[in-house]
Amino acid sequence: MPTEENLPDRDGELCCPHCRWRATRRTSRPIVVTLREIYYQCSNLACGHTWKASLVYDYGLVPSAIPDPKVNLPLKPMDRQTVMTAKADAKADPNQPRLFDWPGGPSPAAA
Repeated sequence: MPTEENLPDRDGELCCPHCRWRATRRTSRPIVVTLREIYYQCSNLACGHTWKASLVYDYGLVPSAIPDPKVNLPLKPMDRQTVMTAKADAKADPNQPRLFDWPGGPSPAAA
């Protein structure tokens, strides 16, 4: 029976699909920049199951500040309504000046 110490942590470990004990990552290799094969072995000696799993890049949530121009990684698709709702929910900071505000009042061109 799996115990708390045999359950997977939150660092990418898996549990055995048969006995539910923690699996050990034995080796891995990249296939392409968005796909990696990972080989696991069950830590339960009575089980001993070994298997291959895949780690796949689905989509990004926030674009990279230093993107690799040779790699085209998609961002999460969002429909227009989701974007408009998020924009409407965002509250403006009253202490943050707007882009074209002049210190001390309206811009000289508006006068």
